[in-house]
Amino acid sequence: MRQVAVAVAVGVVLLLMVVVTEAQRGQSCITREGSQGICGPIRDCLPLRTLLDLIRNRNAPPGTLQRLRNAICSFNNNEPLVCCGSTAPPSPTPPSPQPTPSPQPPQSESDNGGLRPSRCGISAVVDRIIDGEDAPLLAWPWMALLRGKVNGRSSWFCGGVLINYRYVLSAAHCFNPDLVQLEFVRIGEHTLSRNPDCEKGLCAPPPQDIVAEEVVRHPQYGSPCKECNDIALIRLSTPVVFNPLHVVPICLPVDPQRELGFSDYQGKFAWAAGWGSTSRNPFVQATPDKLQQALLPIQTLSFCSDRLQVGYPDPRMTFCAGGEGRDTCRGDSGGPLILSNRFSTKYFVVGITSLGPTVCGSSNTQGLYTNVNFYVNWLYATMRP
Repeated sequence: MRQVAVAVAVGVVLLLMVVVTEAQRGQSCITREGSQGICGPIRDCLPLRTLLDLIRNRNAPPGTLQRLRNAICSFNNNEPLVCCGSTAPPSPTPPSPQPTPSPQPPQSESDNGGLRPSRCGISAVVDRIIDGEDAPLLAWPWMALLRGKVNGRSSWFCGGVLINYRYVLSAAHCFNPDLVQLEFVRIGEHTLSRNPDCEKGLCAPPPQDIVAEEVVRHPQYGSPCKECNDIALIRLSTPVVFNPLHVVPICLPVDPQRELGFSDYQGKFAWAAGWGSTSRNPFVQATPDKLQQALLPIQTLSFCSDRLQVGYPDPRMTFCAGGEGRDTCRGDSGGPLILSNRFSTKYFVVGITSLGPTVCGSSNTQGLYTNVNFYVNWLYATMRP
């Protein structure tokens, strides 16, 4: 993963990489609540400055940082400008400490035999306060990590994402039968060297290592182009034990317009996560100990256009993200590209890491991601209750 954040020093680092408009300081703008506002520094906006103080004092309610991100209307010499309306925020009450929820059995997922879980895409971390690229412990509870023998040597070799209690979504190119023998799938991991994972006094249950019962690559993988249909399903031999904070499936984008509020991903910023190499040197594998995250713009640059001309029969099969020195890398393959709905209450896996440049994060290059929505019908037709 590459350097991600545009930050404001308030005692913590607030990640503020968002899609911004062309509004300039002093111009009128529309707040997320739909009221008229003025685009200017946060120090001139009492309601939003109050929210910033709450974050600094660590007594902000859930969703506060997301509200600040949504208020950004432009930048002035790297200083974020916010759209300040006239409505003051309600006085928040600091939440009471809550015990760690108990694991939930998969039997509670009753929709379509558990293949469409009613509770998905919910992350306990709403305010993503980070320093650098390490992901917070509770940020991505659907991440999966694949362990197997690659050319006879056991290693972590690809990523995946949990979509229900029995299936993990990944990339087809991770499963070359001549090179790779999958040993197990790990669910609920964060820091490889620690067990249990603990952060700010909260500890996660031990990760779950589950043997795969079956790996199903898309039947048209590699045809008519080498990278076409790069998607695969892993059926686990035993059900995953869900935990409301630490192990949660992500949602599939069945109807992006209804679920996300948009169907065109271009211009949006999406999260990528994984334990892939952090080295730009293609001959050096630098596997991080902690789960990494990066915020990537979804856009079609010349690098992407050239790659899409190699034989994809339908332009909707894949899309590109990155291109600003941030990228996924070796070992991130099969991992998710994630978008949330408007209010960040649910997260959806919109892409699967498929293909990238030889030198990760090099200028004017991008990563290619399999468009999950294009394959939703195949996914549900392939999965068994």
